[in-house]
Amino acid sequence: MEKGPANPEIKKKVLAFLETVEKAKSKEIAAKIGEKKADVDLAVKELALEDKVEYLYITTTFVALKGKVKAPNEQ
Repeated sequence: MEKGPANPEIKKKVLAFLETVEKAKSKEIAAKIGEKKADVDLAVKELALEDKVEYLYITTTFVALKGKVKAPNEQ
């Protein structure tokens, strides 16, 4: 089943929440902003394609604002 575009309001909430933390898991974002994880996942996917957030793979997957988290050798 094809999903439509992400809800712009959820995308705004995700970006606003990510401003307050260094990184977060999608499940945590969904709980904090009061939205379904599937809707948050879709919003994060679109935001990544728009180059506004990035996926971080640190033993598990996190989401962060683009460029907010530095690589270990950059700190």
